[in-house]
Amino acid sequence: MLFILAFFLVYLGMHCFTWARFAAQFEFSSRVRRGGFRLCLLLALSPIAAHLIPLSWPEPLVYLIWQIVFTWLGVIFYLFLLQLALFVLQLMVWPVRVRISPGLSRAAAFAIITVTILTVGWGFMEAAGPVRVTEYEISSPKIGNDLRVVFLSDTHLGVQKSMQRVKDLKSLVHDQDPDLIILGGDILNDHLEWLQEEARIMQGMQAGLGKYAVLGNHEFYAGADDSRDFFARAGFTLLEDETEKLSETNIEIIGVSDPAPHGRFRQHQENVTKQLTRRLDPDKYNILVSHRPWGFEIARDAGVDLHLAGHTHKGQIFPFRFFVRLKYDHVYGIRRSNDSSLIVTSGAGSWGPPIRVLAPPEIVLVKISPGVSV
Repeated sequence: MLFILAFFLVYLGMHCFTWARFAAQFEFSSRVRRGGFRLCLLLALSPIAAHLIPLSWPEPLVYLIWQIVFTWLGVIFYLFLLQLALFVLQLMVWPVRVRISPGLSRAAAFAIITVTILTVGWGFMEAAGPVRVTEYEISSPKIGNDLRVVFLSDTHLGVQKSMQRVKDLKSLVHDQDPDLIILGGDILNDHLEWLQEEARIMQGMQAGLGKYAVLGNHEFYAGADDSRDFFARAGFTLLEDETEKLSETNIEIIGVSDPAPHGRFRQHQENVTKQLTRRLDPDKYNILVSHRPWGFEIARDAGVDLHLAGHTHKGQIFPFRFFVRLKYDHVYGIRRSNDSSLIVTSGAGSWGPPIRVLAPPEIVLVKISPGVSV
């Protein structure tokens, strides 16, 4: 409840600031300004209202409402960001008494609107475009034969799902000829009752050594038990703070559940990571999977060879990546330290606004070969 209140207040503040700036730039009347602030209140409440829509409503209608509501979230983000940047610039030139004419002020407002439309349009295309395959190559003397691991995270299936996207992901995963498929959490987002077909499609994903998954924070938000049922129907073995030894291989997978149900998220995840890696067999190839990219140093020092994580979306919409870095040491890509590697994926879907800007969707293919650790 506290998070919802904080979100509403911040979101309302973004709307009010942005509207106040546009109202001044276009010199709207007092009546129009008052009406605009009332609309700001409604728009700030819209994401909360969208989550309260009854399941009895037609699915296409709910999809349309969510698309409008959460696309607007992306629009207001860029309008606010650009207006804030212009406001700071004006504060910087104010001491030298540079007068900004009404015409220039309106031109700046139109420029902000134009840049926002172009950016959000680009974001739609980037998010809806083909999911790319990002490959990483790792070698280890613990591996007897070449191993192909597909890592998939952050699809956020729910109202804003795309049946064709799930089918495309299944085909894309199949094309990689994986020995092992691992899901890194936030595969689900909401309305799990509507995801029966998605579970059936994902059941068709095949890998010789098995399919494994961990829970992300959104699986807990959507309902942990229903999420567990989805993964069972999709044929994935769910690892909840536990270790799985792959038969007839030298591989162990350690799955860490997201700390969403607990307080002090980072501390909890690092404590669980420490407990699970306390007695690792150093002769095994140990793969740690967690939704959030925390605990890498602990895992590395305990003998984990590969740590897979998601959650960050690579910021999803630029320049959010720089804010994400305030919370996570490693936001995207591969980080190598000693004989251990951390790989953080940008994910294959989007959360909130159905857009991605300079953070294209991906799945990860890790090629692990015998040899000296690289």
